[in-house]
Amino acid sequence: MISTVLSLIFFAMFMTGSPGPGNLLMMAGGSSLGFRKSIHFLLGLVTGKTFVNFAIAIGLGVFVVENKIIFESLKYISSAFIIYLSISSLRNKNYKTDLSKFTFKNGLLVHPLSPKTWSMIILAQSQISDINLSQIQRSLIIRVIFTIGQVIFHSSWGIAGSILGKAFDNNIWTNRSILIITILFVIWFLLN
Repeated sequence: MISTVLSLIFFAMFMTGSPGPGNLLMMAGGSSLGFRKSIHFLLGLVTGKTFVNFAIAIGLGVFVVENKIIFESLKYISSAFIIYLSISSLRNKNYKTDLSKFTFKNGLLVHPLSPKTWSMIILAQSQISDINLSQIQRSLIIRVIFTIGQVIFHSSWGIAGSILGKAFDNNIWTNRSILIITILFVIWFLLN
C-alpha cells in the first residue's frame, strides 16, 4: 500500500507541477496582478478539480472518458475558454489592475472543462484500485494528494509570475509573453 501511495504522490507531483493551463494562467495572473490578487483564481482551480474528483468517484468519469463526443467537446470547450481568458487579458491595457479574468468563477471552470484533468484523476483512481479501500476512501486519498500538489505548484507558478512581473515592472510584454505561451500550449494540445 505504501509503494502504491508513493507512486500516486509522484504522479500527482508531475501532473500538477508540469506546464498546463492552470499553471500558465496562474503565472499570467501572478505576473499581471501579483500572487496575492490571484489567490481567488487559485481557490477556484482547486475547487474545480475537487468537483472532477467527486464526479469520478460517483462514476461519471467513465461516462465522460468513454464517450468520445463528450470528451472531445470538453477538449474544445476547455481550449476555447482558456484562449478566451488569455486573449481578453492580452487586449486589456490596464492589465495591472484588472481582476476580472482571474476570479474564483473562472478558476472554477478550468479543470472541469479540461479532458487532461478527467483523464488524470481516472488514471490516479486506477493506479490505487488494488488498495483494499472503498471508492470514497480512494477518492479522498487522491483529493488530498492532488490538492496539496495543486496548492504547492499552482502557487509556485503564480509566485514565479509575480517575480517576473516585479522584475520587469510595468512591462506589458512580460505578461503578454506568458499569455501567448499559454495560447500556444493550448493550440499544441489541440493538435495532438
